[in-house]
Order: sequence, then structure tokens, then C-alpha cells
Amino acid sequence: MGSSRPSRPAQLDPALTEKMAGGMDPEEISEMSHASASALLDRVHHTQDPQVVQRVLTLVDREGVDIIAELWSHSEPDSLPGILWRLYLLRTWMRRNQASIARLWRVAEPEETAASAIAGVDTPPSEADITATADSILSGAFTGDFAVAMERAAAFVDVVAKGLGFEAKVLTMRARKQEAARNAKRQARLEQLRQDIERAERDGLGEDGPQAAATQVPDGSERPANRYDSTLEHADARFRKGMGPASTAGPASKDPRTVAARLMHTASNLMTTSRDFRHGASLWRQGKLE
Repeated sequence: MGSSRPSRPAQLDPALTEKMAGGMDPEEISEMSHASASALLDRVHHTQDPQVVQRVLTLVDREGVDIIAELWSHSEPDSLPGILWRLYLLRTWMRRNQASIARLWRVAEPEETAASAIAGVDTPPSEADITATADSILSGAFTGDFAVAMERAAAFVDVVAKGLGFEAKVLTMRARKQEAARNAKRQARLEQLRQDIERAERDGLGEDGPQAAATQVPDGSERPANRYDSTLEHADARFRKGMGPASTAGPASKDPRTVAARLMHTASNLMTTSRDFRHGASLWRQGKLE
């Protein structure tokens, strides 16, 4: 990209890198992003050299995501650089989260369906299968039918989003059970407190009125017992043991509802990306993806 040497089609030209680091006009970056994406795709489509394909495949790995992001990330999702940017991000994400994605796939796709057939993923997939699929989808965009690669990418993220939805549902159900259990304990504590107060009132009342029951104070003298002393001491002891009301503060990752919300947010983003891929495939077949 920017270099005329066919041996390094995926290497960013140093002069281009320096200009981008120093700041470029947004319109210039847009023009450069479209031109570079088109040149890169065209050049790889016309080569049979596996080393060239490998260099294109590992473009983000070698150049760094920041410089690629500045070049392509602001492109519209219905443009060639915008689609290529999403493809490279998808590959990076898949390779970095092999284990969790493989687990999500097994949850959402326990048996092979049309989605797994289109994505080209064996069910159940291993971590190595996820890595291989990530490389296969991206390389297929450069060496095979671009539209087919887009449809494979869309089918893949659809299944992962479905798995995230399942996990979010499980976490929400778990949160409901925990809340029900906490409510039951709270009601039990309130009932116990009510009984303690009633008992304290009965113990403190006699035929001649309130009994002057005495308790020992620090100076050794005696003072009338407060009918709520036992209850307050009991509550204080519970707090000292960490048995008081649960605090709303704390790590968000331990709250099932918060985690579920984050999973659904990620699933929503994936579904948007899936639609971008499918729209890109349609535009490519119409010759309108530029």
C-alpha cells in the first residue's frame, strides 16, 4: 500500500506513515483509505504467491492496529475500506478470544446448521478451529469470492451473538434467583427483629410497669436496661461479621445483571457488524462496493 514493489504489497509506505502521524486532512485520509483498500485487494487477487497472502493476512499484526485504524476505521461500513477494517478486527478478535468464542459456539450451535455450514466451522469447534476460521475468512476475501467471505463472516458473528444472548439469559435467571433468595433472607431478618422487639417489650414490662432491670456499665455501676439493647447488639455483631445488608458497591463483574447487560451490548454490536457484512456482500455483487 503506497509502495510499487510487488514483493511487499501489505507494507505501509514509511512516507505515508509519517504523514499520518503528523496529521492529515480528513478528506485526504478518506481518499487514501479508498485507494489503498482497492489497490491492496486488486494486487492480492492477481497473485498466486502464498507469502503475499500471508503478509496481507498479518497486516494488522505487523503494522499495528493504530496506524491501520487511522487509515480505515473512519470509513463508512458500506465502503471497501470500512468492510476490510471490520474483517481485520474480526480476525484479531477471534484469535485473541479463541476459548470463549469456541464455548459460545458450542452453546449456540450444539448441532450443525446452515449457519455453521456457511461459516465453515465444524461443530463443536476447538480453539484451533476458531483461529483457522479467522484466517480462512480474511484470506478468502482476498483470494476467493469477496461476497462469499462477507457472508461467511456474517454467519459466524450471528452464531457468536446468539451464544452471547444465551449466556446473558442464564445470568439474568441466576440474578433473579439470587434476588429472590436475598429478599427471603431480608424478610426473615425483619421477622426476627420484630420478634426480638416484642420479646424485649414483654421482658421489660411487669405488673408495676417497666422493670428497672439493670445492666453493668464500664464504670462498674448499674443502669436500667434498654429494651432494645439486645437487638442492637445482635445487629452490631452481624455487621462486624460482614452479615449486614449487601452493599450496592463493588466490582461490576460480580453482578450477574451487569455482566448480562454487557454481553447483550456485545451481541448487539456483533449483529450490527453482521448486517454490515451482508450489505457489503450485496454491494460487491452489484459492483458498488468502493
